[in-house]
Amino acid sequence: MRKTKEERGLLEKLASGALDGMVGDERVYRGYKNVYCGKYIKNGEPISYREGESTRFFNGKENERIPGKREEEHFDTDERKLEFLQRYGWLTKDEDVRAYSAKFKPNN
Repeated sequence: MRKTKEERGLLEKLASGALDGMVGDERVYRGYKNVYCGKYIKNGEPISYREGESTRFFNGKENERIPGKREEEHFDTDERKLEFLQRYGWLTKDEDVRAYSAKFKPNN
């Protein structure tokens, strides 16, 4: 897949670490157990995660905490990174990424 000049620039910005940090806010889905979902960029790699609620129990001596199951989806190829920016770029604080993401927003 050929990349445009804009896409190459965004991938370079992503690789440099300029876009690292949380993308949007962490969401909590409540029900029987809470599920925490969010997206972030670390070392130029976008990551989407889902984490279950941790549990605690008393083992006779002290409270023990068992962390919830965590699933991560890594966007590791250039095509997947661009897909991430197309879908979730509007949640970032970078104007170039927001403009790129706006091009792929569905018209209602």
